[in-house]
Amino acid sequence: MNETIISYIKNEITSEPTIKIATNDSLLDTGIVDSMGMMKLILFLEKQFKKRVPSGDMTLENFETVEKIAKYFSA
Repeated sequence: MNETIISYIKNEITSEPTIKIATNDSLLDTGIVDSMGMMKLILFLEKQFKKRVPSGDMTLENFETVEKIAKYFSA
């Protein structure tokens, strides 16, 4: 799941396929993903993993890192 998330970010959000993204990097604090990119990522993940994300769940606790995103969608 981590690789799917990282691949999508690299190819669809940053357009920099060579960027290094660790699973524990803060996506927003590092500037890898901005707020619009995060919404695009969430829409992709909802389709990919067939799980709707309620607006109340769109928090840093769930979406700050690839690791947290994978944990959220695995639950």
